[in-house]
Amino acid sequence: MSLAIVSGTIAVALLLPTSGAGAALGRPPDASNPAAVALGQAPAVKALPRVLSCLGVPEVRPANYVMSCADANASWKKVKWVNWGVKTALGKGDLYQNDCQPNCVSGQFRTYAATLVLSGATQTKKYGPLYSKATFSYSVEGKHESETFGLAT
Repeated sequence: MSLAIVSGTIAVALLLPTSGAGAALGRPPDASNPAAVALGQAPAVKALPRVLSCLGVPEVRPANYVMSCADANASWKKVKWVNWGVKTALGKGDLYQNDCQPNCVSGQFRTYAATLVLSGATQTKKYGPLYSKATFSYSVEGKHESETFGLAT
């Protein structure tokens, strides 16, 4: 390690071995080593998928989210996330949607306590990975229901 004082700032340089036991064994740099991280030698970390809001803002673990931006006829509310991973996310909350009976203009909004699974992570150029599907499982009058919605990507 070497220290230098330049214009009142202390600069620290850590030299990593390019030969010797660590290099000879072909071990990757330790991610907890600040010098390895600073030099971009830490192992790559996969970015977690997000969901794209109606305003075009990627979000992680939103409690409330509108799935149908054009008419707001379907959304989730009060979701508490159990897991948010690389392939899927799992949460519990409410599915809030228009029953569209007899049509969507005259329909009524219904709320169902549901389990929500996000999946279908898709890599996008602009936002990175985004979940593309939301699947809700819930019960209506004792009958199990499941619905899958496409999400904006």
